Amino acid sequence: MTTRQVAALLTLALVWGASFLFIRVLADADVQALGISSGRTALGLATLVPFAWIARRQFPRDGRTWMALAGLGFANFALPWSLYGYGEHHVESGVASIINSGMPLWAAIFSVMLIRADDFSRARVLGLALGFGGVVAVMGGGTSGVDGESLRGMLAMVGATVCYAFSSVSIRRWLGHVPALPLTIGQIGFAACFLAPVALATGAFDDARMGAAEWGSLLTLGAAGSGFAVVIYMWLIGEVGAVRAAVVTYMMPPIGVTLGWLLLDEPVGWNLLVGLALIVAGVALVQGVRFTQLASRVSGRTAAAATAGE
Repeated sequence: MTTRQVAALLTLALVWGASFLFIRVLADADVQALGISSGRTALGLATLVPFAWIARRQFPRDGRTWMALAGLGFANFALPWSLYGYGEHHVESGVASIINSGMPLWAAIFSVMLIRADDFSRARVLGLALGFGGVVAVMGGGTSGVDGESLRGMLAMVGATVCYAFSSVSIRRWLGHVPALPLTIGQIGFAACFLAPVALATGAFDDARMGAAEWGSLLTLGAAGSGFAVVIYMWLIGEVGAVRAAVVTYMMPPIGVTLGWLLLDEPVGWNLLVGLALIVAGVALVQGVRFTQLASRVSGRTAAAATAGE
């Protein structure tokens, strides 16, 4: 990777890894789940409007594709973002970031079910077992323990990862003909339309205590995480391919856990560390990554980036 590509990857990891911290800040300020999801979606859409104008000729013309985008706007953004907003009212941001990293495990299952791709080898089966074992370890408790509310919160976030995985495989199966920018903007646009009236009607902001930290969290979560970061990610995919860009999946959980520990004094128990290790190893096996090759590639890219920066 070039220095610019490495910088883009690190930016994505930091912004998306920190998004769980921002959600928790808003949850602690009594912004309800629908308020968090509708706020970030509206800000993300506002950020993407200029890109929508630039890519206006790429938008689909047929009604069937728009109906599919509406469905994905609900399944890929409105529902999972609301589930994360609910979940982080009951569990720490670090836990949320680790649970989120299990999404590729569900994607592997849906890939076999929906598009008959990549049959399960022994390595993939082992990867699924390790990954789901990691999820169980995270949900098993630690220094803060697990009660009924926190368990429901974690289950909600697991449900969100299922939504992400099903949506990503559905896009590959049925919407591969739609360019990346219209695909993303269409989904976020529909999600914003779904969420805003429901959030306002249910009083999702009525009890919110918004100060500088809360407004900053919402703006960063929406404009950066749900807007500019999406554009950066699409640029990175075009530069290095989807497989290399997916390395961000491995970088987000450590950032999420570290920020929660540093800034919110969240405990880091053995279950989080074990769960994180198992999920990352499981996802790597499911995606066909060989650890010796991954280490050599990372070290080689780091050396190349350092040389390019000199």
